[in-house]
Amino acid sequence: MKKIFVNSFLVAIAGLSFVGCRESGASNIDTPNPTDITVERGPVIGAYVVDDSGKRAISLGGGQYRFSVSPTYPITAYGGYIDVNRDGVIDGNDTTLPMPLSLSSQNRNKLTILTTLATNDELKNRILTNYGLNEEELFTLTPATSLKISAISDEVFKYCVENNATVDDINLTTFASLEDAIDTKITTFQNSSDSLLEIATQNEITLVGELNITLASSDTNLTVVANTITQSGTQTNDPTVMLNTLPMATLTEEQKDGLVFMYQEEKVARDVYNEMYVKWGSKVFANIAKSEQSHMDAVKAILEKYDLEVPVVSDTVGEFDLEKLRELYYDLIASGNVSSNEAMKVGVLVEQTDIADLIERMVDVPEDIKIVYQSLLNGSYNHLNAFSKQVH
Repeated sequence: MKKIFVNSFLVAIAGLSFVGCRESGASNIDTPNPTDITVERGPVIGAYVVDDSGKRAISLGGGQYRFSVSPTYPITAYGGYIDVNRDGVIDGNDTTLPMPLSLSSQNRNKLTILTTLATNDELKNRILTNYGLNEEELFTLTPATSLKISAISDEVFKYCVENNATVDDINLTTFASLEDAIDTKITTFQNSSDSLLEIATQNEITLVGELNITLASSDTNLTVVANTITQSGTQTNDPTVMLNTLPMATLTEEQKDGLVFMYQEEKVARDVYNEMYVKWGSKVFANIAKSEQSHMDAVKAILEKYDLEVPVVSDTVGEFDLEKLRELYYDLIASGNVSSNEAMKVGVLVEQTDIADLIERMVDVPEDIKIVYQSLLNGSYNHLNAFSKQVH
């Protein structure tokens, strides 16, 4: 069974629009003091870690990142791979980090699911009250050093994967629905004689196995994973550098046309899902529509690298340069408007079509285009799984 994997350069491109537009609680003066940051779900390796001013941290390995100067908060980590079994190597036993993690509290250096939840003051206060934590613990403990942090992290991660959501999508109501499972897990942990690290590691292995999201369940070339991790150690402020480090190739007309087609096919998905969200209100459409926009951005980066014309219809819903895609869009809308269940079937059809087209276009393409297509392909498998679960 195939599985998603989002390499860090794609998530970096998707995350670029957020960099520099958040409120900052600190001066933007570069202080020449190196600052090390820990990113943990298990250890997150090969992520794109950036501060509010756009400065990027260099990966030191093992989930550790270093800013050469004092960062401007908040700090956000996009993409990367979770070293589930904590053996220091990303292999088929591990998985991707499918949602951004953030840290807003000044002068802290732990970036976890809990620090991401804490960007919402209501959620932060509920966690502090319900789980007997103080702010110091919330921002310094990790899943490997706290039973409570580990349990909360596991259940929030599980919810996000199963609902194609991000931690930012968690509100008080959602979190309240997870609390029974969190409490049960904490009680189980407390009865164990294992160390905190052993408990966290074993539980992460079990959870990732239950969710069926290990890299072993995909056709993903682990060489690409290794290259992405290597690149994360030489990051600059320009997120497209990871793409531009790969050599330019001489593209065939078929490859050029394929890029233009895929850009617009991802737009079909984005436009259809946004319309289905308006019609039926299911958040799965809204969440996946955001992902489709990131897919468009990734293909756009390749088009621009090769100085190819980017279709100008991206901001107009239902408009496409290719007539067959325009017809497809209206056919899908008509089918999806019949019922919410038919709308979910439309999602399944869109992702199945996207997967087939990507597989066809990946044959014999240059490495940089292959990386983009592989990322889109793995994302489409994830989306297909999300829609399939909703069909009845």
